[in-house]
Amino acid sequence: MRKISSLALVLMLSQMAAGGGVAYVAGASYFDPTTMGAPLTWAAGSINYYTDQGDLSVTLPGASADSFVATAFSVWTSIPTAAVSATQAGQLAEDVSGANVALIGGALTLPTDIQSNAVTTPVAIVYDNDGSVTDALLGSGAGASGFCASNAAFGGVDNFATDAHFAHALIILNGNCAATSAQLPDLQYHLVRVIGGVLGLDWSQANLNVITRAPAPTTEDYAGFPVMHEVDPPACVPVAKCYSDNGIVDPAQPKTDDQAALSRLYPVTAQNASGFPQKQISSESTARIRGSVSFSDANGGPGQAMQGVNVVARLIDPATGVPSGRFVASSISGFLFCGNAGNIVTGYTDSSGQNFDRFGSSDTALEGFFDLAGLPVPSGGSAQYQIMVEAADPLWSEHAGPYGPSSQVMPSGASPPMVVNVSVGGDVQQDIVMQGSAVATAQWYRPTSYASPAQLPLSGSWAGALNNYGVADFFQFAAKSNRTLSVTVNALDESGNPSINKVLPVIGMWGMANPGQSPAPAATPTALNTGFLGESRLDARILEGGAFRIGIADYRGDGRPDYRYNARVFYGDTVFPARASAGGGTPFTVQGLGLRSDAVVQVANFTTPVLASSATRLLVETPSVADGVYDVQLSDVNSGGNSLMSSVLTVGAGPNDKLKLIAGTNPATPVGAQAPLPFTVLVVADGNTPVAGASVEFSSSPNIAFSACSGGASCTLLTDQSGLASTWMTVLSANLMTLTAKLAPATYPNAKQVQTTLMGTESQLDLTLATPSVWVAQGAQVGLLLTARLLSNGNAVSGRTLNYRLVQGTDVLSASSAQTDSTGNAAANLQLSAASTGAQVSICVAPSNNPCQTFSAIIVPASSLQLQAVAGVLQVTAAGQNFQRVVVRVVDSATPPHLVLGGGVFFQSLIGRTPQDQPIVWTGEAGISQNAMPVIIGKTQATVQSDANGLAGFPLSTGGISGDVAILGSASIGNASVQFAAQELGQ
Repeated sequence: MRKISSLALVLMLSQMAAGGGVAYVAGASYFDPTTMGAPLTWAAGSINYYTDQGDLSVTLPGASADSFVATAFSVWTSIPTAAVSATQAGQLAEDVSGANVALIGGALTLPTDIQSNAVTTPVAIVYDNDGSVTDALLGSGAGASGFCASNAAFGGVDNFATDAHFAHALIILNGNCAATSAQLPDLQYHLVRVIGGVLGLDWSQANLNVITRAPAPTTEDYAGFPVMHEVDPPACVPVAKCYSDNGIVDPAQPKTDDQAALSRLYPVTAQNASGFPQKQISSESTARIRGSVSFSDANGGPGQAMQGVNVVARLIDPATGVPSGRFVASSISGFLFCGNAGNIVTGYTDSSGQNFDRFGSSDTALEGFFDLAGLPVPSGGSAQYQIMVEAADPLWSEHAGPYGPSSQVMPSGASPPMVVNVSVGGDVQQDIVMQGSAVATAQWYRPTSYASPAQLPLSGSWAGALNNYGVADFFQFAAKSNRTLSVTVNALDESGNPSINKVLPVIGMWGMANPGQSPAPAATPTALNTGFLGESRLDARILEGGAFRIGIADYRGDGRPDYRYNARVFYGDTVFPARASAGGGTPFTVQGLGLRSDAVVQVANFTTPVLASSATRLLVETPSVADGVYDVQLSDVNSGGNSLMSSVLTVGAGPNDKLKLIAGTNPATPVGAQAPLPFTVLVVADGNTPVAGASVEFSSSPNIAFSACSGGASCTLLTDQSGLASTWMTVLSANLMTLTAKLAPATYPNAKQVQTTLMGTESQLDLTLATPSVWVAQGAQVGLLLTARLLSNGNAVSGRTLNYRLVQGTDVLSASSAQTDSTGNAAANLQLSAASTGAQVSICVAPSNNPCQTFSAIIVPASSLQLQAVAGVLQVTAAGQNFQRVVVRVVDSATPPHLVLGGGVFFQSLIGRTPQDQPIVWTGEAGISQNAMPVIIGKTQATVQSDANGLAGFPLSTGGISGDVAILGSASIGNASVQFAAQELGQ
């Protein structure tokens, strides 16, 4: 006894289809090189078989079972032109049963004389009395009588000698399928088919209408339907129901196609005729038609050979001129050729570690060869045969022919039926050129090799073809680390439609430094590995950035003019800008390869619409999400492809950003009064780069009223486009208050923070100014409302008189006094005319002019004016939506800067459009770039004076112009400027 794996036995018993009546052909490896291209046979056509010592069933005890087996062999050995014999040379050393065949832990225990290396019992026939051996080999329950249609008889060749001869085969007969005499005809039929495989015959295809009933089969069709057809429909139980033509035809009897195939494999020749005295020399008693099927070239002549085409010969009835259904033979072109040699992408060995090319010749002269030797000539002289071609049916002949082990290929083009004259002993060559077939054409890329890949197109999408046998296409491109990508290849037919019956694309990926590892480090496990018709897809992860090579090959290592494909690399490389606001609405560009408008873009699991697209860029807007660093996920709905860019987009505050205190140090402030200076912070990255849209939480203890929090004691603000967040403060109690600003505490538990303090005071009479000092742009003409508030222990004092007196400057006050209202407020207007020297106003409580406060207007020269972006400097909107205003802030050059009132900010903008309304605004390297210089179709400009908060705004509009419209402009004052841009996208 010896243990072998169950999988190994199944592999050994499986056929390597070749077609043309030949199941096995010696290949470029394993076998003696001198035998390459030779069909595998039993040496001298002699088969010695050994039968089980036990009974097959009650109906077929040992001796009867032996006679049953001998009858099955005889239907083959009795073919008069086939040099084959079968002899029962003895019995096995045991009764093979469940007692000595067992599956334990995935390993089979078998008697030694039925194992594949038992060459002294070259054909072992097991009588599986109770189905237990079948269960062990095929799986639990497989030996039950309900599975007799598939498991009544099974087995095959499981050992090959290097001289291209069979060395061993195993056949198992299931006794549960021989329990009654009514079951025996079907068992005989199945056994005859298994013996045909053991002899080396492949599945064949002729008269498929016997199965399909389209058209309805005739008596002649039944009489010519080969026993070695591949598939029995499930309803064909008993088999006579489908194949006997109401008892006229014996389904188990080899037909013309079977007889011709066996005669080609084991011909009776002058050299061996003495060993077969009752038989006829094949070449002298039959006719032969052979040739090659080929594509047509550009001129209609023969091009590359075409394998996998079923060539069918039918005797023409001389009386009626009708092709026969009885005298029909077939041969699949390329049956001697290697239908699957493997490829560099998925490798050159099968799952058992053996080379694919051990079967089938590598000689391309045999690529389209067919052989119809053994054709009967009933009249004994000459005859005519109709030759026609057809596809090897992927349903009913799935595993027949050279393509059978992988996938059938539909022929390209067509050839009309032709008539060939033959005679007994004649050998006619008839080549077939498939007219209208695909023609090999030059591709946009030069011929490639692993060492010399072509550069991937900038679009990431291309069309290609594997025009010649054994070729693969290679392309190179660069990718960044921490990315994933998908490479999609769609197999096409000649009309450009998706196909599963042409090329079987497999995709591999290597680093450029890789010497050519096979299988590829990243590869599709199989061809057509997705649920999309005709699609193969490789999903790869880039761990280390650099240059990469993509390889596209046919799974079989095949190549022909109709192996066309479309390919695409779906890859997200970079996002611009890499920062976005936590408030959402930041337009950014994904740059990559193979991008389309229907791509799905996700940030933090939120899908954001694609606003504009090209093959290399997608324009989108960020959703409103919490601060942090996010992946950007791209998905392609058409192929299932995806690309993940890890940690490429920082929303709001990043983990290494800094928070700086800009302003907030104030003098003691009375309860109920606003502190003179706001609490202002700056968020920066990389030391000094302002961060817009970062979340800043303001809080106080004890409570204070923050103006930006609508009077609340805490809230979260987003920094503006200059990285600033600011709020005024009103004192609520006479305490020392601690004011805190934290950077994105909802995201970062140990959030960075800054603090300042403010002392709250109260007395019998406190006078405060809403704005003690104002910085005014030089030359501005502005009116200043000087508001003062009178308080007593934090409560408003009404009905008191405040005196206003200009103590510096020549400007005009609207009144010298004012009464406080119910809120304690009083106001007078100071008109500054062409401000140049500044002003001071003393405000005091009458009648004693005590207490007093001084208001100051400070002039800022033009040379000291600066601009800060606040909002709206980069916008993208859909058609029909309004733009927000562009807002800038005018400040001086002090540290920290002061807000400047009255600065005349000059806004100007150009409205442009590209030809054909192409999108032109992309966020990118400098914020804005454009594919083509737009045609200028409009212009707007205005000067806007900054308010008391230093803000100046400018509305943007396309002026009613539709389509993809861009607005590019600037805001300037003095020597300072801010650029802005916006785009309204077309419909």
